[in-house]
Amino acid sequence: MQTKRLRLAATMAGMCMLIAACDAFHAGPGASAIDGAVRRALDAANRGGINALVGSPMPTSADVASVKPDGDCTKTAADTFACEVDIVRRASLPDGSGTTFHANLVFTKDANGDWQTSDIDRALAVGAAKSVVDQVSHSLPGQAASNPE
Repeated sequence: MQTKRLRLAATMAGMCMLIAACDAFHAGPGASAIDGAVRRALDAANRGGINALVGSPMPTSADVASVKPDGDCTKTAADTFACEVDIVRRASLPDGSGTTFHANLVFTKDANGDWQTSDIDRALAVGAAKSVVDQVSHSLPGQAASNPE
């Protein structure tokens, strides 16, 4: 009886450790790595000269409520992955909802093994343009939405 309980406890502990380690077996960046990389990239992009000239229109990490991958990432090269990402700003609209930005970002590992992304300003601009095209297309009868590629 005692050995059955010990074996069951060992099996359960092993399963819990395996489930917790699944992110380590995942080849691409996990959700927390994507969140951190996007927030660092937003802060770096907000320090640029052009952004300062136009009044900092891009969100900073403090403005962001959440960053989540939208589906699985696609491996494009060694240690390089393309991921669709949803960036939700903190509530700023009168109804209490935040704006959601959609971006296709490329993630690579830096010298320390941390995931990073760049060109976030371009990716947000492209995502915003696609969103506008989709909204216009949906409002016109018989028009198809843009095809994100």
